[in-house]
Amino acid sequence: MDPERRRQDILQAAIAVFARKGYYTAKVSDVAHEAGIAHGTVYLYFKSKEDLLLAIFTEKMGEMIDYIQEQVATVIGAESQLKRLIQVQIELIETYPELTELILVELRQSGKFLRSEAIDQIQRYLGIIQSILEEGIAEKVFSDSLDVEVVSTILYAGIEGLATRWILEGTPYALGQAADTVTRTFLDGIRSARLS
Repeated sequence: MDPERRRQDILQAAIAVFARKGYYTAKVSDVAHEAGIAHGTVYLYFKSKEDLLLAIFTEKMGEMIDYIQEQVATVIGAESQLKRLIQVQIELIETYPELTELILVELRQSGKFLRSEAIDQIQRYLGIIQSILEEGIAEKVFSDSLDVEVVSTILYAGIEGLATRWILEGTPYALGQAADTVTRTFLDGIRSARLS
């Protein structure tokens, strides 16, 4: 089998196993069994269980951010782009609940997380939001008094908080409707006074 395909199979198996059993309970042998390979094969691709967890975040989060960026580029105007970003992010959470749970719950328990390339992915995502906010200020549709770093972090944290509650409470509400509420509330708060 192609090595990259095997590596991706291991990552997918790890997502399923870590989400189902919990990262600390799961064993590398569980991941190998899920992937249909020998235990030792996992170590040909990843040094440890923790490296496997970080690779999931770095690579899968990277793919999601690429997709969000592509989707945002399909609409014109900062307000439409911000709406699209929120909508796509919520759709990804609903489509990949196991990956969402892994990223939001399990990964944060890793001691290496804050010292890893995973933080670069979060910064990259925040950068997309900041660029949209800056464009909206230039278009005079968003308030020119916005601190784009703070506001982008608020939006990121808001979506993450919705997703965390959705996961921990067993998906009790429709995220699509929540996305509409987030979008409306957020845009009402950052619009230029001239448009309010």
